[in-house]
Amino acid sequence: MTLILVRPHTSLLDGPKVAWRLYRAGVRRAVFPVDPDYARHPVWGRLLSAYGWLIGRQEMVAMDARSPHALRELARRLKVGRTVVLFPQGTGLSDPLRPDQPGAAWLVRVTNTDTKELRI
Repeated sequence: MTLILVRPHTSLLDGPKVAWRLYRAGVRRAVFPVDPDYARHPVWGRLLSAYGWLIGRQEMVAMDARSPHALRELARRLKVGRTVVLFPQGTGLSDPLRPDQPGAAWLVRVTNTDTKELRI
């Protein structure tokens, strides 16, 4: 199980760019939490899912950053051996120096997982 923390999150293209880099590095079936507005959008959701499927069967899951249930789901997936890619600063894109959201530290603590940092 691996948790990949990606910083800074400054563009809507960061997720697809990271998915491509992971694919090139041989990482398959990673879980990408995505803002529900994009994940459930009739067009963007389908495009993101198709892109992920094509480049390594990466999985997109809708995740509301304000919901503890979403973090528990990520913890469950980590505990069964999945790789999870998380942008710990959250979804706001305006300030690349903003601090991490507390959920990222909680996830590391409760899963006691191998954590890797990825700069984009």
